[in-house]
Amino acid sequence: MKIVNADAILVSIPFQPIGIPPWSWGDKAENCFDTLLVRIETDTGIVGWGEAFSRNKDRALAETIRTKILPLVIGKEASAIGRIKHDLEFNLHNFGRVSGVMNGISAVDIALWDILGKSVNRPLVDLIGGAFADTLPAYASLLRYADETHLGDAIEQAIGRGYRYIKLHEIDPGLIRFAVNLGAGRARFMLDTNCPWPVSEAIRQAKSLSDVDLIWFEEPVWPPENYSGLAQVRAAGPFPIAAGENQGSLFDIAAMIAAGAIDIAQPDVAKTGGVTELLRIRALCEATGVDFVPHCALFGPGQVATFHINAATRSTPVVERLYCDFDEDLYGGRANPVAGNIRVPTGPGLGLDPDPAIVEKYRVR
Repeated sequence: MKIVNADAILVSIPFQPIGIPPWSWGDKAENCFDTLLVRIETDTGIVGWGEAFSRNKDRALAETIRTKILPLVIGKEASAIGRIKHDLEFNLHNFGRVSGVMNGISAVDIALWDILGKSVNRPLVDLIGGAFADTLPAYASLLRYADETHLGDAIEQAIGRGYRYIKLHEIDPGLIRFAVNLGAGRARFMLDTNCPWPVSEAIRQAKSLSDVDLIWFEEPVWPPENYSGLAQVRAAGPFPIAAGENQGSLFDIAAMIAAGAIDIAQPDVAKTGGVTELLRIRALCEATGVDFVPHCALFGPGQVATFHINAATRSTPVVERLYCDFDEDLYGGRANPVAGNIRVPTGPGLGLDPDPAIVEKYRVR
């Protein structure tokens, strides 16, 4: 199977927020999220889909993938996944190992696994070890609301939809305590603060929340590569520390583990080297006693690939589902949780392809 066509397709679909618009990544806030698709076609007619992490209608990243990465895969044997991934990383490493380029390489890797599964008529989960479960628990990963009214509305709605795990993105201790108290006995909570504090402040904040029941405390330190600082927060307690979404490879996660920085590794399949790299990270976590719980603030092929990876992991990690309702859905709702659980697709490859009508309707040009 030779690769004959490849394209990057940026889609941005509006959603209905609860309260204020989401954080804006340095640009004008909009109530929409990107899905940056990579479509790879072989000379046998098989099409594979991947996803690069993207936000805020990132045309520049789409063009970078289209012009810098995808020309390097044309003519390659699609089943040579490891070699293609290595060659892309090696030839493009000067453009950043934690970067939009790595996001694009991740997307290529996902698409190639999709092609492989379709070529042998097996779902991805079967190719990466087989399923430990056919359904997975999901957690509602709330946006940041910054007030009790909207935060409370989101929590009640999520619990009403069957979620029993909820992740907060608040940084105000009063709001965090309010949320956990509101859901007590009905849901368990995680906290992701998105790297806001120096080490001393992160330690102080953690201690101020020591009476709050949290499953984990995620990314409390700026910058995210300050592994020694994160290790200090972990040593001070009282919560397990989770991080990894801002890391680009196995070696970044290995460095975090060596520094004693994390209890829970959270690589993102659309940022951290694709399916191939997450399988390597999973093996490292199993060997070192670190929990493997992939990050997944995605809505396209990266999200679906995460379902397969989690299902093929013995601990069957809970799946992140960023909590928002879209005007229309790339998969017609087939990738959405039902009663707080996600069914792993059983079709070949990823098992789901984006709806071409939705892709065309919301494509960013």
